[in-house]
Amino acid sequence: MTTPPAVGAVVVTGLSGAGKSVVTRCFEDLGYRCVDNLPLDLIEPLFEHTRDGAAQPLVVVVDVRTLNFTEHFPGLLARLRAGFPSLRVIFVEANTAAIVRRFSETRRPHPYRNLGVEEAVRLEREQLAAVRQLADEIIDTSDLTPHELRAIVAARFGSTEHALPMLVRCESFGFRFGLPAEASLVFDVRHLPNPHFEAKLRPLAGDDPEVSRWLAEKAEVGECFERMAGLCEYLLPGYRREQKSYVVIAFGCTGGRHRSVFMATSLAARLAGQGWRVTVHHRDRDRA
Repeated sequence: MTTPPAVGAVVVTGLSGAGKSVVTRCFEDLGYRCVDNLPLDLIEPLFEHTRDGAAQPLVVVVDVRTLNFTEHFPGLLARLRAGFPSLRVIFVEANTAAIVRRFSETRRPHPYRNLGVEEAVRLEREQLAAVRQLADEIIDTSDLTPHELRAIVAARFGSTEHALPMLVRCESFGFRFGLPAEASLVFDVRHLPNPHFEAKLRPLAGDDPEVSRWLAEKAEVGECFERMAGLCEYLLPGYRREQKSYVVIAFGCTGGRHRSVFMATSLAARLAGQGWRVTVHHRDRDRA
């Protein structure tokens, strides 16, 4: 399926509690520059710096928090569309029950804080009816998970050259010092032959050429690496589809000095050769 092209400018508006903040974070992950709750008279000057194709794409979030929003937004939008033909307007909404539940789960008040939440939602929905009619896209988040919402934004608005690719960190560690807190995948390689018991190799680390050569010559090490690397190669595209920005693949041995270092280093080189954005971290390699 072809990825839709990114647009140069987007206005996000909609009901309070409907998920505009989540939508905004989705655009940030795609590389858009996002500005929230800007006074209406500052929006046009901001857009002048974002001519189509000339700058990082822009998202502006505006709603009833802005003074006189419903009265002045239609005229502002007409002027913006005249100057920015590719401008898209997203209206984010949800049913009343979902919004009431969300406000009950957070300490943030509804902008119409002098009213009960249900009454505030009803009033805001009525006041924004005309704004809703101006939208190019309407996203109902009532039954969407954050992952589903991210997928919808990506499918409708695509990625941009400004978005950072997913970062894969290959990490080694020693089980005696505990598991890495941020690990997405953990592989235990304590079953592999251990250079620690070779007197000439014991002082060296797993990324030393002598240790690497010793491990690479072991058939079971090669088979283990191929199986683990194959699983990672299978999983990483799925993580990318879920728009994860960061994946940590951790290899652990007893002390984190030999086998885990070799495996993490080898996988990082393999993935980098396939075009993944990769870093390597050896947490316990240099412990005394």
